[in-house]
Amino acid sequence: MLFKIKGFALEPYILFLVLFAAALHAGWNLILKTAPDKAVAIMIILFASLPLAIMGLVIGGVPTVAAAPVIVISALLQTGYNISLFKAYNVGQLSSVYPVARGSAPLFIFIISYSFFELKISEVMLFGIAVICFGLITYGLVQLWRNRSSKRQFLLALLNGFFIALYSLTDAYGTKLTGSALSFLCAMALLSRLFLFLYLFIFEKDFLPRLKSGFELRFIFGGITSFICYLIILQAYQHLPVALVSSLRETSILFAVVLGIIVLKEKLTWEKIYLVIILFLGIAVLSTA
Repeated sequence: MLFKIKGFALEPYILFLVLFAAALHAGWNLILKTAPDKAVAIMIILFASLPLAIMGLVIGGVPTVAAAPVIVISALLQTGYNISLFKAYNVGQLSSVYPVARGSAPLFIFIISYSFFELKISEVMLFGIAVICFGLITYGLVQLWRNRSSKRQFLLALLNGFFIALYSLTDAYGTKLTGSALSFLCAMALLSRLFLFLYLFIFEKDFLPRLKSGFELRFIFGGITSFICYLIILQAYQHLPVALVSSLRETSILFAVVLGIIVLKEKLTWEKIYLVIILFLGIAVLSTA
């Protein structure tokens, strides 16, 4: 069975893989949020995937020189994303930062794609994306209001969502340019890790001693899962529009809510029930578009 989306075939296995990647993404974000030193955590999480990146280049091959500018731009955008992410988690909660950042990303992607790349999608697909974005953003805003969060937390979450949109569009193009999701991801990963390390080494006080003392084994698991989940997303970009993949990916908040209840002992509130219902509605709309 195929779900038809205006010239695209959303096969059930692709839908399952993207949702699986969303679950992995929620897991490593939970690890980052609960880390005592988030700058150290994000660096170790990314460092942990370096062996995978090196092996991936051996298997997938080194991208051509023509793809180098896109890879560098992607690495810079990924660095901006990671910096804004741990900065947002330093001042905000997982339940408020995560949905605002992830919910605004598909909206930014749609606006940029429609404005600059003449994106053509069906009205039903647009409605499904809008439902998911609306659910995520309104839920996050309610959490921000409930936690009496600062304007800085909201702006950092929006900035993070903007970086997500920019690197998603760049990476979708870069993946198609190189012809291999694995090759593109591995080359970009090597550069982005270097850029982030340089930033933290320069701007984070006593970063090297903190890097040694703050090591935790769970960061290794976070690094492996983050690499795998993004490889799945890049592969999906080769089959489906970025806005659609991003919207499905951002349903990771469903898994974040479940993990928050189980791991962080958060309460099951009416807002969370509302979020689950509206996100399932959005997924159902997209799957039948």
